[in-house]
Amino acid sequence: MQIVTSITQKGQVTIPKKLREKVGLATYSKVYIEIMGNSIRVTPTYDVLDIAGQFKPKKKKPVLEARHLMDKTYSRI
Repeated sequence: MQIVTSITQKGQVTIPKKLREKVGLATYSKVYIEIMGNSIRVTPTYDVLDIAGQFKPKKKKPVLEARHLMDKTYSRI
């Protein structure tokens, strides 16, 4: 599926509703953006807070403290 869209003067691009629904992107979803040669690839991703409560931690740490440690330890691309 190919759809043409525009880039705003602030550099923002609207992902058309058909495409968002096809890949399961909801409002305020997180996406991973990477350059692949001469193209830009947008992939759905999840924030650690989106999966809070789905896994039992080995060490008892609050989710917000774990996220702070991840942000401090790992750099964003």
